Amino acid sequence: MRGLDDIRSFSILSERYNGTTDHLDYVFLTKVNNAATPLSNRAIDTLVKKYTKACKSTKSMSPHKLRHTYGTNLMAQSGDIHLLMTQLGHSSTTTAALYSNREHKKAKKASEQLGERRTNYYNKEM
Repeated sequence: MRGLDDIRSFSILSERYNGTTDHLDYVFLTKVNNAATPLSNRAIDTLVKKYTKACKSTKSMSPHKLRHTYGTNLMAQSGDIHLLMTQLGHSSTTTAALYSNREHKKAKKASEQLGERRTNYYNKEM
């Protein structure tokens, strides 16, 4: 039995995109030849870059970085590797364990320190 949210989603899907229940597996759709079609990888990448630029962010963003950030934050907040696996669609705990690496903070701190050293070194030369 479908929930109320599923019915609302299908209503929008059918009205805007002439979609059917076959398209409920996709989150993002577009209309091609008057029919619902999933967005391509390139279209999603373009949208992410467009909205990153619109936010005047100096950081480059990609769908992969968004996914990785989500996974890292989810693991840090919940500590639940099985939830992470479900959310990201991983079939292996080995893959999901990449998001729970406690050494990541140490590596980031070391990288920042190296960057500071490099900056200080170049500032001394000038």
